[in-house]
Amino acid sequence: MKNVLTIISLAAGLSLASVAHATVTYTFATSNEQVGQGSTYCPTYSASCSGPTVGVYAEQTNSGGTFVTPATAPWYDGGQSTESGLFTVTDSPNNFGTGIAPYNPNEGSGGSFSSQDGITDSVDGSSTNNNIVLLKLSDFAAGSTLSLLLQAGVAGDSFTIYTYDDSGATPTSLGQMTKYDPTPINVDEGGNNKPTTPQVTGLTIAGLNTGTTGWIAIEADCHYLLLDSLAVNTPGVPEPRYYGILLAGLLCLAGIGYKRRAQANA
Repeated sequence: MKNVLTIISLAAGLSLASVAHATVTYTFATSNEQVGQGSTYCPTYSASCSGPTVGVYAEQTNSGGTFVTPATAPWYDGGQSTESGLFTVTDSPNNFGTGIAPYNPNEGSGGSFSSQDGITDSVDGSSTNNNIVLLKLSDFAAGSTLSLLLQAGVAGDSFTIYTYDDSGATPTSLGQMTKYDPTPINVDEGGNNKPTTPQVTGLTIAGLNTGTTGWIAIEADCHYLLLDSLAVNTPGVPEPRYYGILLAGLLCLAGIGYKRRAQANA
């Protein structure tokens, strides 16, 4: 019996050591450019989008949090729609911020996009509407935990995170979603140095698995906010050697059982 327990303990210990956790990072800005709604991003180590993907959308909300058709700016402010897809920057305009955010045609284009307000709580400074970022998470493993890193243009910037799980429908308001933290989260750019530590860690979405779609909304409590990256930590999964260890343990147990039966019949 002692030998059996020893083998079981050894197999259990080795199998636990063979459980691997994986963290992948989705980086949203690789150049200075305009990008379309629903642009799909893969992990930085992947050249294809066959696995888990993140779709990025620009949305505009009214004062009640409902997603609305983007407002048109006054004629003296350009008279155009105040949201049209997204833009990405890597050259640190507006005090070191890099990442992705909604694009406002009234705030200039090309080059560094340095006049853009990005994720903002005041579109064109004269509206109660907000420009937010909406992330669509597809094919993520159950139990995945998420981390978000944002960049800001000025000191004191903060933001609010909302999550939503639905396998078929797209959220149409922040009111449908679950607020992650009751108080705004500070970006803490530390004297205009780009932060490298995610401001949000351990974020989970109830019901998220490979058969459902998860959503994250990022609302600014400031202006000129950018989403830099999303890191995803998947739960432990057995490495291939786990199965070899398990088989070896079972064979040992079978051998011990056979030997004992043979001794008993001798």
